[in-house]
Amino acid sequence: MNALRGHDSRVRAMLADPDCCGELLLAGIALARAVDLGDPAPLGPTFSLRAVAKALYGPVRIFADLALPAGPGWQERRRSGAGGSYDRLLDVLRADIRRYVPTGTSFHQVACGRPRVRTKGLCGRSASPNHTRRLTDPLTGERHWVGACSQAACKTWLAAVIARNKEELVDHPPPVPPANTGGVLERHLPEIDWWPLWRCLDERWTPPPEADPFHQPKLQLVLGDDLPDLRPAARPALTVLRGGWTAAPNA
Repeated sequence: MNALRGHDSRVRAMLADPDCCGELLLAGIALARAVDLGDPAPLGPTFSLRAVAKALYGPVRIFADLALPAGPGWQERRRSGAGGSYDRLLDVLRADIRRYVPTGTSFHQVACGRPRVRTKGLCGRSASPNHTRRLTDPLTGERHWVGACSQAACKTWLAAVIARNKEELVDHPPPVPPANTGGVLERHLPEIDWWPLWRCLDERWTPPPEADPFHQPKLQLVLGDDLPDLRPAARPALTVLRGGWTAAPNA
């Protein structure tokens, strides 16, 4: 009974999480069922993603197996060949790897950033797709779109900006930017050792730095002598009359 209550609470939290949606939500519920209820049955300290994929998508061309850790004792088991529902589940989990992803405007919406010579402001014309680049901020490591329109002066300006950015990165290697996406299932399923799984899904993955957590301030309303009384006023008694509501005479 306690396991069912815990599972119900976990699934409710997933459903209330706006980041946990679509196939990620379905995969999370399937993994939560394996963690909380042992269905599919765990294999010692691990349970099989193969079995989870089969339960989630059906037995379609599953030829590989990868043990997903449910605690200490991570073990990897792999057989040659993989496809179908198993690959589909791995793709869902791969998209949820905790990492940094550049944010902001799509390169299709980048405006030319060359400063105007005679007036204030920027060129502002739509940047050409062939002259749009994502440059790295040497101070933060974050990446941003920079573009130029088809004018010769603007293209020359962009080439100079790209060359200067390369020199800055050589002189001052940028830090790794803090993660800003992924890790949704990690916060709902902390029993799983996610880092080894993410390394298996992406051999180049390393733990990214995390931004300082936001602490919501606790505010207390203080009423002083020089402040208006914000306490709710007493509501008048209402009497039902034909045609509408009115306040009672003695209210």
